[in-house]
Amino acid sequence: MKNPVLKLIATVGLGLSLGWVMAAQEPKPADTAKAATAKKEWKGQEEYALFQNYQKADPKGKIEALDKWKAAFPNSDFAEEREEQYLIIYQQLNMNRQAFDKAAEILKTRPNHFYSLSAIERLVYTLPPSITPTDLDTAERVSKYILDNLDTVFAPSNKPMDVKDADWATYKPAMRNAAQATLAWVYVQRKDHPKAETELTKYLHLDPTQAASSLTLGGELLAQNKEHPEKIPLGLYQFAHAATYDGQNSLPEPQRKQALDYVTKTYTTYHGSKDGLDKLLAQAKNSPFPPEGFTIDSAQQIAVKNAADQENFIKTHPELGLWQTAIKDPLTKDGGDAYFEMNVKGALLPGGANGVQKFKAKIVSMTPAVKPKEIVLALEQPNVPDVTLELSQALPGKMEAGEELQFEGVAKSFTKQPFMVVFDVEPKQIEGWTGKNATPAKSPARSKAKAKAKSQ
Repeated sequence: MKNPVLKLIATVGLGLSLGWVMAAQEPKPADTAKAATAKKEWKGQEEYALFQNYQKADPKGKIEALDKWKAAFPNSDFAEEREEQYLIIYQQLNMNRQAFDKAAEILKTRPNHFYSLSAIERLVYTLPPSITPTDLDTAERVSKYILDNLDTVFAPSNKPMDVKDADWATYKPAMRNAAQATLAWVYVQRKDHPKAETELTKYLHLDPTQAASSLTLGGELLAQNKEHPEKIPLGLYQFAHAATYDGQNSLPEPQRKQALDYVTKTYTTYHGSKDGLDKLLAQAKNSPFPPEGFTIDSAQQIAVKNAADQENFIKTHPELGLWQTAIKDPLTKDGGDAYFEMNVKGALLPGGANGVQKFKAKIVSMTPAVKPKEIVLALEQPNVPDVTLELSQALPGKMEAGEELQFEGVAKSFTKQPFMVVFDVEPKQIEGWTGKNATPAKSPARSKAKAKAKSQ
């Protein structure tokens, strides 16, 4: 996360604010009455000459000139203006460390000095890698002061001379946002993840367009995963927003691609698959905050839920539960052939396991169509054949596809793809068969012979 660049804290503006109106006035003797009413006076020609030397010096020489002036007249009437000039020159020469320290010094006696407040908010980002805990403390203190005293900081009496009234009003929200961003950044630097999360969230509410802050917030949320695993979905959401948001202040395309790669990998690891990722990305694109109640199930949560569903399914449909857990699942996994040989082949199934005496299945086809000796059934899913009954003798008549049978039998063989288990079955092991053989038609000659025999 980086602090937005604020035009209001540009160093070129700072120099204009000081208005050295006293520069053209040479020191003159003053009587007692004039001294009482005068606001600021040079302490003689010597001080004025030092000031003139400062004005004539080039940027690098100005610091030396200011040092000489300060050493000779530490209690100058223009001490405040002189300190401001230090702040100007340090910034013009990119002496960020000195400028930061000078701004902090000025704020000790003038807490509402606009350009010093601005300098702290801008320059703290330039101090790493040599930034110190004291620097972070300063940035935190100044940012909190701005946020807590915004109306005081932007009172008309604190407006710099070079700033127009209309501009002064626009600087206020910009400075508020900058202070909020800096406060969040301080906690990020300290690795204080909970506080960073709180302040980043506040900042994104102030400016929802800051995709870089969404990215940082995502990292702060995920950094708390051990103590607060419930924050992982929220962190993934922030990464998804940073990866997909393409409006004002969005990430550059390469960074968006990196964010997308990261959220894809992390989501898949956490959730156990990419299922739902497209929905997350679409949902997160247009808002930096998820809807109320938003969550993403972890792979562990899904496994627990599936286990509970499976347990409930087995209780409600014991025959299907037995089929899935004891037959289909182990047979379709690696080692299925060995499992069949050791545990299934030659066994009478279901054999009363889990209280199940018969499997239920629906007819798919029969061979032959009438008086079948082989029946193909769909046990687990309608119209998906997975059982073949090979009968020791033909059943009478026929039944229609889709009608239900119950059976038990001895497992004979199986195939993984398509999945099929073949059973040897006796007709008496089948329940629900309603087929009947047609009654033979009576011939007229045979009927007459029977009638004649009865009459004799």
